[in-house]
Amino acid sequence: MLDEKRIYLMTQLALFEEHHKDQLDGVSTYFRGDYIGRHMIKNGLRITLAYLLVLAGWGLYHAETLIVDITKIDVMALGARILFFYAVSMCVCLVLTYAIQTVRYSRAERDLYEYRELLEQLEHAYRQEDVRRMNARRRGNE
Repeated sequence: MLDEKRIYLMTQLALFEEHHKDQLDGVSTYFRGDYIGRHMIKNGLRITLAYLLVLAGWGLYHAETLIVDITKIDVMALGARILFFYAVSMCVCLVLTYAIQTVRYSRAERDLYEYRELLEQLEHAYRQEDVRRMNARRRGNE
């Protein structure tokens, strides 16, 4: 016999899994610090790569000026400025990454709690069905 409550709960669980699969996997497999740290490392590498690409593009765009004025350029000051802007951009992006991932993790924790509640409701519905069947068998044997 089909139980509409169980079918509804299974449908809700399937939809929930489909929409929140990545979030649920991240929260259930990582601690908060590891989850946030993983994203910060990935974004730090991306920021470094993007910064190097922008720096290379800037160098190619100003190649003629750099070649002509190479003896007049204070290389230490230029290197210090490049490193300063890299550090500032890295810090800003990592702070944003930390804030965003903290919010995402807390939302995912809340979603995981909701998912577990749905699972418990489904398990309870199955237990009730098992009790009903056992009672029906006992009545039939009497």
